[in-house]
Amino acid sequence: MPYTATAQTLENWPDTLVDAAAFRREQTSLAKMWTFLGHARDVAKDGDWFRTTLATRSVFVQRLGDELRGFENRCAHRSFPLRTADKGNGPILCGFHHWRYESEGRAIDIPQCEKLFGGSPQEVGARLRPVEVARCGALILGRFQAPGDNETLEAYLGDAFPILEAMFPQGAAPQFLTGPVKANWRLCFQIAVEDYHVVAVHSPIFGKAGYLKRENIGYFRFGRHSAFFTTPDPDALAKMVAECRAGTWRSANYRVIHIFPNLTITHYRTDGHHWYVMAMQYVPVAHDRSVMRAWFHHAPFPPSGPYPWFERLFKPAVDLTRRAIVRYYSNKVLKQDSAVCEKLQTVASQIRPSPVYGGLEERLGWFEEGYAKATRPN
Repeated sequence: MPYTATAQTLENWPDTLVDAAAFRREQTSLAKMWTFLGHARDVAKDGDWFRTTLATRSVFVQRLGDELRGFENRCAHRSFPLRTADKGNGPILCGFHHWRYESEGRAIDIPQCEKLFGGSPQEVGARLRPVEVARCGALILGRFQAPGDNETLEAYLGDAFPILEAMFPQGAAPQFLTGPVKANWRLCFQIAVEDYHVVAVHSPIFGKAGYLKRENIGYFRFGRHSAFFTTPDPDALAKMVAECRAGTWRSANYRVIHIFPNLTITHYRTDGHHWYVMAMQYVPVAHDRSVMRAWFHHAPFPPSGPYPWFERLFKPAVDLTRRAIVRYYSNKVLKQDSAVCEKLQTVASQIRPSPVYGGLEERLGWFEEGYAKATRPN
């Protein structure tokens, strides 16, 4: 049965694309949601840290002993940024007045504390604002925890947790791509959540994309999230979850999983037996600007059959060539999507509030329902 097109009224649309105040209110709400922050490879050793943003607020994640900790990147004294580079290693020490913090975020060393502040560091009681962080495989997510909200990352991700854990194991060495996008993050994420644009935008790479017949693909909704598999099997997601938990899943089908609010996980074939996985995110910067970040590496699943003899014979050279080719085409596809979003941003104030969604755009409606619930005032 053909899909019936429906008009959708979108929450705060297009206010957050053109109004800085509306965008800030949106980000305040989304700061409470589990959001992808970075890759565990960047905090492999004790003292390692990386800087990132959470709903436009500068934060950092640091390995302290066996634990990962997250904090807002702001000294409790005069708000100087504690981390002024993208990554590094060292104690939590403010470069402005040398306030030093311990693993719980408490100030433990304040120069001339008794003389200038009338007591010991413990009596001053200054501490950093914490970011709750958790890991799913090599992916690190975090949030500013709302009072009374004890939802774990595993509960938040639901069916996606065992899949992401299997796709992004500890120790993976990904390639990294990043670049600015002159468009709102929501426009960018929307293009990732619908499959109708592929032929028009990506045909030089994907050809006519014959798999994009609605009857040949599967859409799945779980919690705030959704997935797209190039198989019509209605049980494909449940089977994948079970097999990932058991460690028996093998690469099959092009698969995309979207994690609310802004993380896209892609499983795609390059050639023959070779599959890759990618974690890609559009990071909000301003109402009309975002940053694209993507980590990708060879899928960590055994091949379904033996590699050709020439690959086995020339494996180092073939692997290097494949890495370069995958990087080139991954970057090209992402830039094509970004170009569309940047054009949309130029007419953002004219976007009518009731778009019409067809059969390859169903998940846009699902995303917008989750967005409306997450950003609606309590």
